[in-house]
This record gives sequence, structure tokens and C-alpha cells, in this order.
Amino acid sequence: MCSLTWHHRQNGYEVFFNRDEKKTRGRASPPAPGGKDGVRHLCPRDADAGGTWLLANEHGVTLALLNFWGDSDPDARPARSRGLLLCDLLAAQSSASAVVKLLHDTSLEDYGSFTLAVFDLAGDQGPLVVRWNRGTLVSLPPAMPLCSSSFLPETVLDYRERSFKALRDQEPATLWNWHRREESPTACTVRMNRPDAQTWSSSRVSVTRDSILWHYVEEMPGLSAPPEQHEAILKL
Repeated sequence: MCSLTWHHRQNGYEVFFNRDEKKTRGRASPPAPGGKDGVRHLCPRDADAGGTWLLANEHGVTLALLNFWGDSDPDARPARSRGLLLCDLLAAQSSASAVVKLLHDTSLEDYGSFTLAVFDLAGDQGPLVVRWNRGTLVSLPPAMPLCSSSFLPETVLDYRERSFKALRDQEPATLWNWHRREESPTACTVRMNRPDAQTWSSSRVSVTRDSILWHYVEEMPGLSAPPEQHEAILKL
């Protein structure tokens, strides 16, 4: 249950990501600096499994992970959290194509289905997008928005796609407003709320050759109180 959009410009790109999860999930940690194999990165952390859904490294590479429910039971528990895969993939990888190559060389049998978008500073036509469907890894066109939902997926995805098509443009401010709309949230809206799940955070990640700036909006339970604002920066 997530929504992803992006914007490329001459000196970099921006990624916009809403993370929707069950209300029983623990409170995630806001984005903070980290490192692996000598490569620095920024990412938030899931409280339950320790992985992440969005990660950017010092090479200007960003990975965004969406669960895919098209061929699986939403309640099934894979052997290993998909969020841990991002930490494995991004270490020392300096391009989107290198990440995808490494993914093709990785055994994915222990992971549930997912869609992965990989951005870098060289790609001005959008990210490389791949999907693991518990059998094969396939490439997808980088079409916006990328969304997922375990609840009435056809209805929810159709609603969000129609909402996106109604936007007057795809400039960064417009995209961020689409992710953060303060309309009464429902199961279908991008900033969503239903009895068992909600949007837990919205991220705006701005990547240039000089820095990564992460604006993180953390929602409260039930979206019943003003969200908390966090910022993190990594100089490149």
C-alpha cells in the first residue's frame, strides 16, 4: 500500500513517496544517515523488521519499494522482509543499472512480491522499474503514478490514476500536494485512512550532485493529529 511519483530536472531529481501500512505496525524511525561497505546513505527504518522502503546513497542512487499484491496473499509472511533487500542492494552501487543487474543476480525466493523503482543522476527519462512476482523478475515502463494496495486493488489504483491524470501539471509542488492532500482520507485517496491501515509517512527526497535533502512527514495514528515534520541531509 504505497504511492510513488517523481520529477527529473537538469541537476537532479525528486522522489515523492507515501508509505501506507497496517495500524498494528510499530512507529518507524525518521530518515537518518547510515552506511554499509563504506557507502553512506539516508533512509527511514521499519520498527518491526528493521528494513526500509526508501533509501538514497552517496552516489545519488535512490531505491523505492512497493509491495505487490497481484499474485499473493496480503496476509502471507515471506521468509525475509522485503525492506532488508534494499539495504543489501544499495551498498556500493553507483547507478540504477548496476542495482538492477545485482537484483537479477540475487536469489529472491525468500521475498514476497514487490515492485522496485531505481533512480540515479544519469537517468532523465524516469527510473528503472522491475517487478518480482514470486517466479520471475520483469521490467516495467516507468509510468506514473506507481501505486499498490492490498485492499480492493483495482478500485484503489483506478481512483489514484484518475486523480493523478487530473493534475494541472507534474511540477514538484503539484506532485507533493497530490501526496499530501488534506481532503478527508479514505481507502482510495493517496493520503489514505481506513479502519485497519493508514498512510504513516510521506517523503520528498531531493537529489542533486551536491546533496540529498529528505523532507519526511510522519502521520499520527488515525491521521487524528497534526503530523510531525522531519528533515535530513547528506552532503555528497
